[in-house]
Amino acid sequence: MLVSIVVLGIVGVRMLLAPAAPLPPPSNVADACTIREERPGWYKATRRAARKWEVPPTTLLAIVWRESSFRGQVRPPRRKGWWIFKGKPISTAYGFSQALDGTWDWYVEDTGTDGARRDDWDDAIDFVGWYMDKSRDKLGFAGIDAREHYLAYHQGHGGYRSGRWQRNERLKKAAAQVDSQMRLYETQLFECDALHAAERTLRNTPLPKMRPGTLYASPHPRQKPERVVAEL
Repeated sequence: MLVSIVVLGIVGVRMLLAPAAPLPPPSNVADACTIREERPGWYKATRRAARKWEVPPTTLLAIVWRESSFRGQVRPPRRKGWWIFKGKPISTAYGFSQALDGTWDWYVEDTGTDGARRDDWDDAIDFVGWYMDKSRDKLGFAGIDAREHYLAYHQGHGGYRSGRWQRNERLKKAAAQVDSQMRLYETQLFECDALHAAERTLRNTPLPKMRPGTLYASPHPRQKPERVVAEL
Protein backbone atom coordinates (compact mmCIF):
# COMPACT_ATOMS: atom_id res chain seq x y z
CA MET A 1 0.00 0.00 0.00
CA LEU A 2 2.75 2.40 0.99
CA VAL A 3 4.69 1.52 -2.17
CA SER A 4 1.64 2.24 -4.30
CA ILE A 5 1.19 5.65 -2.66
CA VAL A 6 4.86 6.49 -3.23
CA VAL A 7 4.66 5.43 -6.88
CA LEU A 8 1.51 7.44 -7.44
CA GLY A 9 3.16 10.42 -5.77
CA ILE A 10 6.19 10.20 -8.04
CA VAL A 11 3.98 9.90 -11.11
CA GLY A 12 1.96 12.93 -10.00
CA VAL A 13 5.08 15.03 -9.47
CA ARG A 14 6.38 14.07 -12.90
CA MET A 15 3.09 15.06 -14.50
CA LEU A 16 3.18 18.44 -12.77
CA LEU A 17 6.78 19.07 -13.80
CA ALA A 18 6.35 17.84 -17.37
CA PRO A 19 6.15 20.64 -19.97
CA ALA A 20 2.74 21.31 -21.43
CA ALA A 21 2.07 19.78 -24.82
CA PRO A 22 2.65 22.36 -27.57
CA LEU A 23 -0.39 23.85 -29.24
CA PRO A 24 -0.93 22.49 -32.75
CA PRO A 25 -1.08 24.90 -35.69
CA PRO A 26 -4.41 26.60 -36.40
CA SER A 27 -6.76 24.62 -38.63
CA ASN A 28 -6.08 26.96 -41.57
CA VAL A 29 -2.68 28.65 -41.39
CA ALA A 30 -3.34 30.51 -44.65
CA ASP A 31 -6.24 32.44 -43.08
CA ALA A 32 -5.32 35.24 -40.67
CA CYS A 33 -8.86 35.34 -39.30
CA THR A 34 -8.68 31.66 -38.36
CA ILE A 35 -5.36 32.30 -36.61
CA ARG A 36 -6.91 35.23 -34.76
CA GLU A 37 -9.96 33.21 -33.72
CA GLU A 38 -8.28 29.93 -32.78
CA ARG A 39 -5.06 31.30 -31.28
CA PRO A 40 -5.98 34.69 -29.78
CA GLY A 41 -2.90 34.65 -27.57
CA TRP A 42 -0.66 34.19 -30.58
CA TYR A 43 -2.42 36.96 -32.44
CA LYS A 44 -2.12 39.41 -29.54
CA ALA A 45 1.59 38.60 -29.22
CA THR A 46 1.99 39.22 -32.96
CA ARG A 47 0.39 42.63 -32.70
CA ARG A 48 2.60 43.46 -29.68
CA ALA A 49 5.71 42.54 -31.66
CA ALA A 50 4.47 44.56 -34.63
CA ARG A 51 4.01 47.67 -32.48
CA LYS A 52 7.30 47.13 -30.65
CA TRP A 53 9.41 46.84 -33.82
CA GLU A 54 7.18 49.03 -36.03
CA VAL A 55 6.60 46.39 -38.69
CA PRO A 56 3.37 45.00 -40.18
CA PRO A 57 1.89 42.06 -38.26
CA THR A 58 0.95 40.45 -41.57
CA THR A 59 4.62 40.27 -42.61
CA LEU A 60 5.50 38.61 -39.32
CA LEU A 61 2.78 36.01 -39.87
CA ALA A 62 3.79 35.44 -43.50
CA ILE A 63 7.41 34.72 -42.58
CA VAL A 64 6.38 32.19 -39.92
CA TRP A 65 3.88 30.67 -42.38
CA ARG A 66 6.71 30.02 -44.82
CA GLU A 67 9.36 28.97 -42.30
CA SER A 68 7.48 26.54 -40.04
CA SER A 69 3.77 26.50 -41.00
CA PHE A 70 3.13 27.57 -37.37
CA ARG A 71 4.73 24.43 -35.89
CA GLY A 72 6.71 25.17 -32.77
CA GLN A 73 9.04 22.18 -32.61
CA VAL A 74 9.96 21.64 -36.24
CA ARG A 75 13.58 21.13 -37.33
CA PRO A 76 15.18 20.88 -40.78
CA PRO A 77 15.57 17.42 -42.34
CA ARG A 78 18.59 15.35 -41.38
CA ARG A 79 21.53 14.44 -43.53
CA LYS A 80 21.79 10.82 -44.56
CA GLY A 81 23.09 8.69 -41.72
CA TRP A 82 24.73 5.28 -41.63
CA TRP A 83 22.61 2.22 -40.87
CA ILE A 84 20.56 2.94 -37.70
CA PHE A 85 22.41 6.17 -36.89
CA LYS A 86 20.54 9.29 -37.95
CA GLY A 87 22.50 12.07 -39.56
CA LYS A 88 22.66 15.56 -38.09
CA PRO A 89 20.09 18.17 -39.16
CA ILE A 90 21.23 20.20 -42.16
CA SER A 91 21.18 23.32 -39.98
CA THR A 92 20.54 24.42 -36.39
CA ALA A 93 17.22 26.07 -37.30
CA TYR A 94 14.42 25.33 -34.84
CA GLY A 95 10.98 26.45 -33.76
CA PHE A 96 8.30 28.74 -35.14
CA SER A 97 10.82 31.18 -36.58
CA GLN A 98 13.40 28.56 -37.66
CA ALA A 99 16.08 30.77 -36.11
CA LEU A 100 19.64 29.43 -36.17
CA ASP A 101 21.51 28.90 -32.91
CA GLY A 102 23.89 31.79 -33.53
CA THR A 103 21.22 34.24 -34.65
CA TRP A 104 19.03 33.35 -31.68
CA ASP A 105 21.96 33.91 -29.31
CA TRP A 106 22.46 37.33 -30.93
CA TYR A 107 18.79 38.14 -30.35
CA VAL A 108 18.92 37.05 -26.69
CA GLU A 109 22.07 39.09 -26.04
CA ASP A 110 20.83 42.14 -27.94
CA THR A 111 17.41 42.22 -26.26
CA GLY A 112 18.37 40.84 -22.85
CA THR A 113 15.65 38.19 -23.04
CA ASP A 114 17.35 35.39 -21.13
CA GLY A 115 15.24 32.27 -21.11
CA ALA A 116 13.55 33.03 -24.44
CA ARG A 117 12.68 29.89 -26.40
CA ARG A 118 12.28 29.28 -30.10
CA ASP A 119 9.33 26.96 -29.48
CA ASP A 120 7.47 29.69 -27.55
CA TRP A 121 5.26 31.76 -29.85
CA ASP A 122 5.69 35.06 -28.00
CA ASP A 123 9.47 34.79 -28.12
CA ALA A 124 9.62 33.52 -31.70
CA ILE A 125 7.37 36.22 -33.17
CA ASP A 126 9.29 38.90 -31.27
CA PHE A 127 12.48 37.48 -32.81
CA VAL A 128 11.06 37.87 -36.32
CA GLY A 129 10.18 41.50 -35.61
CA TRP A 130 13.62 42.11 -34.14
CA TYR A 131 15.30 40.63 -37.21
CA MET A 132 13.20 42.77 -39.53
CA ASP A 133 14.26 45.81 -37.51
CA LYS A 134 17.91 44.78 -37.91
CA SER A 135 17.41 44.34 -41.66
CA ARG A 136 15.89 47.80 -41.87
CA ASP A 137 18.86 49.34 -40.07
CA LYS A 138 21.58 47.32 -41.81
CA LEU A 139 20.13 47.04 -45.31
CA GLY A 140 17.86 50.08 -45.54
CA PHE A 141 14.64 48.14 -46.07
CA ALA A 142 11.23 49.67 -45.69
CA GLY A 143 9.19 47.85 -43.09
CA ILE A 144 6.56 46.51 -45.47
CA ASP A 145 8.73 44.93 -48.18
CA ALA A 146 7.94 41.33 -47.30
CA ARG A 147 9.81 39.87 -50.26
CA GLU A 148 13.11 41.58 -49.47
CA HIS A 149 12.74 40.98 -45.74
CA TYR A 150 12.28 37.26 -46.33
CA LEU A 151 15.32 37.07 -48.60
CA ALA A 152 17.44 38.72 -45.90
CA TYR A 153 15.83 36.57 -43.23
CA HIS A 154 16.67 33.38 -45.11
CA GLN A 155 20.13 34.36 -46.37
CA GLY A 156 21.32 36.55 -43.50
CA HIS A 157 22.42 40.14 -43.96
CA GLY A 158 25.79 39.19 -45.41
CA GLY A 159 24.23 36.66 -47.75
CA TYR A 160 21.71 39.20 -48.95
CA ARG A 161 24.42 41.79 -49.64
CA SER A 162 26.41 39.24 -51.65
CA GLY A 163 23.51 38.90 -54.10
CA ARG A 164 23.89 35.13 -54.45
CA TRP A 165 20.15 34.75 -53.92
CA GLN A 166 19.57 36.35 -57.33
CA ARG A 167 20.68 33.08 -58.95
CA ASN A 168 18.48 30.97 -56.67
CA GLU A 169 15.13 30.62 -58.42
CA ARG A 170 13.61 28.46 -55.67
CA LEU A 171 14.44 31.05 -53.04
CA LYS A 172 13.07 33.89 -55.13
CA LYS A 173 9.88 31.90 -55.63
CA ALA A 174 9.63 31.34 -51.86
CA ALA A 175 10.11 35.07 -51.25
CA ALA A 176 7.35 35.85 -53.74
CA GLN A 177 5.09 33.41 -51.90
CA VAL A 178 5.78 35.23 -48.61
CA ASP A 179 4.86 38.53 -50.25
CA SER A 180 1.67 37.03 -51.70
CA GLN A 181 0.70 35.51 -48.35
CA MET A 182 1.30 38.81 -46.57
CA ARG A 183 -1.07 40.52 -49.01
CA LEU A 184 -3.68 37.80 -48.46
CA TYR A 185 -3.39 38.22 -44.68
CA GLU A 186 -3.89 41.97 -45.15
CA THR A 187 -7.11 41.41 -47.11
CA GLN A 188 -8.41 38.92 -44.56
CA LEU A 189 -7.71 41.11 -41.54
CA PHE A 190 -9.54 44.02 -43.15
CA GLU A 191 -12.65 41.85 -42.88
CA CYS A 192 -12.29 40.45 -39.36
CA ASP A 193 -10.14 42.88 -37.35
CA ALA A 194 -11.48 46.41 -37.14
CA LEU A 195 -8.37 47.61 -35.27
CA HIS A 196 -6.05 46.36 -38.00
CA ALA A 197 -8.22 47.94 -40.68
CA ALA A 198 -8.26 51.25 -38.81
CA GLU A 199 -4.48 51.28 -38.31
CA ARG A 200 -3.88 50.40 -41.96
CA THR A 201 -6.23 53.16 -43.10
CA LEU A 202 -4.53 55.70 -40.84
CA ARG A 203 -1.16 54.84 -42.35
CA ASN A 204 -2.72 55.43 -45.77
CA THR A 205 0.30 53.97 -47.56
CA PRO A 206 -0.35 51.51 -50.39
CA LEU A 207 1.50 48.25 -50.71
CA PRO A 208 4.39 48.44 -53.19
CA LYS A 209 3.58 47.03 -56.60
CA MET A 210 4.73 43.48 -57.29
CA ARG A 211 7.58 43.32 -59.78
CA PRO A 212 8.87 39.72 -59.74
CA GLY A 213 12.62 39.38 -60.02
CA THR A 214 13.41 42.97 -59.10
CA LEU A 215 13.66 45.05 -55.98
CA TYR A 216 10.63 47.02 -54.87
CA ALA A 217 10.33 50.76 -55.26
CA SER A 218 8.68 51.21 -51.88
CA PRO A 219 6.70 54.34 -51.03
CA HIS A 220 7.91 53.97 -47.44
CA PRO A 221 10.95 55.71 -45.95
CA ARG A 222 14.16 53.74 -46.38
CA GLN A 223 15.15 54.14 -42.75
CA LYS A 224 13.45 53.38 -39.48
CA PRO A 225 11.04 56.22 -38.62
CA GLU A 226 11.77 58.24 -35.51
CA ARG A 227 9.43 57.71 -32.61
CA VAL A 228 6.89 60.42 -32.00
CA VAL A 229 7.13 61.81 -28.45
CA ALA A 230 4.02 63.52 -27.16
CA GLU A 231 4.54 66.96 -25.67
CA LEU A 232 3.61 67.34 -22.02
